[in-house]
Amino acid sequence: MLEALLSDGWAYHATESERFAGELEAAADSGIEAGLLVQFLKVSTHTIGEHSGDWPRVRRLGERVLAGLTPNAETARAWMHLSIARLLAGDGVAAVEAELGYLTAAGDDFRPALVEARFALVAALVGSGRTAEASAIYVAALTLARRLGDAAPHRATGVASNNLATELLEAPSRSPDEAALMRLAAEASHEFWLKCGAWEHDERGRYLRALVANVLGEPDAALGHIDAALAVIAANGSAPIDQTFLHLARAHALRLSGDPAASAAELAISDTAASAWENPGLKSWYAEERARTIGI
Repeated sequence: MLEALLSDGWAYHATESERFAGELEAAADSGIEAGLLVQFLKVSTHTIGEHSGDWPRVRRLGERVLAGLTPNAETARAWMHLSIARLLAGDGVAAVEAELGYLTAAGDDFRPALVEARFALVAALVGSGRTAEASAIYVAALTLARRLGDAAPHRATGVASNNLATELLEAPSRSPDEAALMRLAAEASHEFWLKCGAWEHDERGRYLRALVANVLGEPDAALGHIDAALAVIAANGSAPIDQTFLHLARAHALRLSGDPAASAAELAISDTAASAWENPGLKSWYAEERARTIGI
């Protein structure tokens, strides 16, 4: 039942955060099995902390479900999420205590776990709209991740980098330093997903880099990333939704490069594909991205 809640609730966690928060708290009354503790704390932290902004509430929930338990290899990341909730609720000492429990259970080499914890904090700050505070932590954590090489937490680095780059990309404006950080984060996201992901992560990483290049006024670079992404798809299978958004990004790049006819042709391709979608959420996402990039 809890597995179904965690899966189904994700569909409305951002639009009905209070409803989902109440359901998570009710589920906690029945106890959380060890195998679901990490996912439960992750979803709760994201929904109640990042979306609702109530860090004391998610801290209380985390402490309730973890009371009397000792972190082990399977459950250690639950204490990582509790540490973040405590820190952002204003209790740094308790946050360090929870983090040390997480690191102790992570194994003999706790360095990757520590770096992952920093990227999890970055993701929480970005998700809370505190991008400026996240930036310095992100740069330092990225430096550490690169020094770790193959031992680095590749997925956590890729996720945090993607979130940061996307947040800056969708901002109404950016300072020069923020623009440089956006580029760095997009490049790092692609770099680290290549180490742990599938071909879809490769083409989506190139798509993100194309979007960043477009907003930085570098259409030639954007077109290079788009062509590479489409080549990855062609070599591996099919991704019609991703291809639609890549054609939209190409329309934007061609518009920036001063080729309105070619831009219109690409836009016709993406518009035709999107018009056939039946999912309202997907159609809305396309319309929003079209308005943000093309502006018509």
